[in-house]
Amino acid sequence: MASKADDPNLRFMNYGYFSEKQALTLNDEDEKDRYSIQLYHYVASKIDLTGLKVLEVGSGRGGGSSYISRYLNVKEMIGVDISPTAVDLCNKIYNINNLTFKVGDSEKLPFDRNTFDAVINIESSHCYSSMDNFLLEVKRVLKPEGTFLFMI
Repeated sequence: MASKADDPNLRFMNYGYFSEKQALTLNDEDEKDRYSIQLYHYVASKIDLTGLKVLEVGSGRGGGSSYISRYLNVKEMIGVDISPTAVDLCNKIYNINNLTFKVGDSEKLPFDRNTFDAVINIESSHCYSSMDNFLLEVKRVLKPEGTFLFMI
């Protein structure tokens, strides 16, 4: 997908979420992505991410990781995706101090055990060859008291 859609303005690949109860205040430049952002907010706000080290598996175009890093006060946000094209694009278009993107396989994450306080995955796990291997990798990289935030 990343190699076929090279428009840097396309920052999300999720379906989005609408709720009249969710009144997010967004910067003007983020309004065009409101529904996609609302899905990330809905999932990511289930815990307080302030000061935490967070990993997004399947970060795609990077919009979700960007939102989390800019709005939810995380210490560090890392987006990982199997597509080098997507990761290159993200590293070119996002210049945010606490945000980085890396190439990685959801079933062989390139991180040590007990590295992250939270792992988030939004609407990409259906593309993985083994959900069991993915979940084992999430468990491995999460700290013992870490949280897995997930939307299938």
